[in-house]
Amino acid sequence: MTARIQGAAGRDKPGPKSRETEMMVRARRALCLVLGMLSLSLLLVVLGVYTTTRTESLNVTGYTSGVILTLGSFLGLLGLRLEENRKQLLTAAIVFLSFGIITSFLCLVIDGVCIAINMDMRPLTAGRCQYYSSGGGYIYENFYTSVSCWNLKESCTMTVRSGTCYCCDLYNCANGGYLSNFYEFVGVESCEEVFTLYILIWTLAGLNLLAFFTGIVTTAVLGSIKGMSP
Repeated sequence: MTARIQGAAGRDKPGPKSRETEMMVRARRALCLVLGMLSLSLLLVVLGVYTTTRTESLNVTGYTSGVILTLGSFLGLLGLRLEENRKQLLTAAIVFLSFGIITSFLCLVIDGVCIAINMDMRPLTAGRCQYYSSGGGYIYENFYTSVSCWNLKESCTMTVRSGTCYCCDLYNCANGGYLSNFYEFVGVESCEEVFTLYILIWTLAGLNLLAFFTGIVTTAVLGSIKGMSP
């Protein structure tokens, strides 16, 4: 009777082999999560840089979080694959991922709230915006012209640069547009491209939201593996 109880107790107690197996299973799951985080971070960088270069009028910040999260994911990948200095690599990965999580939230606020929500697309949808191109005979950066703007309340003259989509309905003649620059989009090839830019900014904000929650989960998983490492 006593021997049976001792045998059952011996089977319930996890041995070194079961601990090592559990560690391998957790590391494999964490590897899939880190690879997903790395792919998402690289997508943020590519999409963010592409969106930023579409126009000079908007300062999109969404790629910043992607850069930090990419570095953190890469360090986490090294920590999971290498036995030497595993704790140090995982600690560094957790630190960078934590900074990336904070940055992704800030980028979400800046791009999604401060930019995308303030972009009034109604004049563009109604076809009330115009595109000015100087043609091939002028240097893009140095050619400006004055255009007449009028609405129901006032009329004035606005200076636009070549390669600009501008909306007089959004231009405030009283302050000359100094309080908001969402009435013109410099560097676009047409006013239709502004719609693409609008969609890209919202997509970038959505990816940053996804990166925020994925980063939290990845950081927690890497922290549990770091605690199990010898």
